[in-house]
Amino acid sequence: MTLYFLGVDIGGSKSHALIANEEGNALGFGTHGPGNHEGVGYDGLRIALQSVTEKALAVAGLAKADITAAGFGVAGYDWPSERAPTLEAIHSIGLSAPVEAVNDTIIGLLAGSSQGWGVAVVAGTGTNCWGWDPHHNVGRVTGVGFGEHGGAGSLIEQSLSAIAYEWTKRGPKTLLTSEFLRMSGARDIPSLIEGIVMGDYSIGSDYAPVVYQAASVGDPIALSIIQWAGRELGYTTLAVIRQLGIQALD
Repeated sequence: MTLYFLGVDIGGSKSHALIANEEGNALGFGTHGPGNHEGVGYDGLRIALQSVTEKALAVAGLAKADITAAGFGVAGYDWPSERAPTLEAIHSIGLSAPVEAVNDTIIGLLAGSSQGWGVAVVAGTGTNCWGWDPHHNVGRVTGVGFGEHGGAGSLIEQSLSAIAYEWTKRGPKTLLTSEFLRMSGARDIPSLIEGIVMGDYSIGSDYAPVVYQAASVGDPIALSIIQWAGRELGYTTLAVIRQLGIQALD
C-alpha cells in the first residue's frame, strides 16, 4: 500500500500544498492566496486550506481518503489559544488521516536542519523566528510585530517613510518614489500619501520587490533599507539563540 503525505504552508500572502509519497516523490501541488487568520479571519483560513488541498489532490489524482497523514504550517498560529480554531479550520477539509499543526516557521526549521534542531527565521509578509535546542526546548519571538522587523511589511513602511522624507526635504531623493508612484497610479508624492490615508491606494507586500530592484541598481536609500532589514532579522535570530543557550553548539 502506497503512503501519501500532505504538507501545507499557510502564509500571509500566499499558501501552498504538496502531496508526496513515502519515497519523497512530489505528486501534487496547489496554491492559493493569503490564509493567515490575522489578515483574512478563520473563514479565510478555511478557504485557503480547502483550496490548496483540493488543488493538490486533483493534480495528484488522489482523494482525501488516500492521504495517510498531513502536516500544516500556519502563519498566525502563534499562541496556545489559537490551537483550537486552527485545528477546527483544518478539520473542515474533511481528512480522515491524522493531522498536526505548527507555526509556519517550524516547518522551515524541520526542513532545513540536519539534526532536527536549530533556529529558523521567516521573512515573508511579516517576520517570525522559532528555535529548538537538541532537547526540543523552545525559543521564540512574539510573531506579531512587537519590535520584530524585516518582512515585506517592514520594507514597505521604511520605503514610504523615505518617500515622505523626500517630499518634506528631510531626506534625499530615491528611486523608490517613481516606482511607488508608477505602481499605485498616483501623480505625485502628496497624492500618494493622501490616497493611502483616505484608502484610495493599498500599498501591500507586492511592492516589496521594488525595494530590492532599486537596491540592485545602486539606490542608496533602498540599499540602506535592505541592510536595515537584514540586521533586524539577525537581531531576532540572535535573541532566540540566546534563549536556547546554543551559542557554542554546532
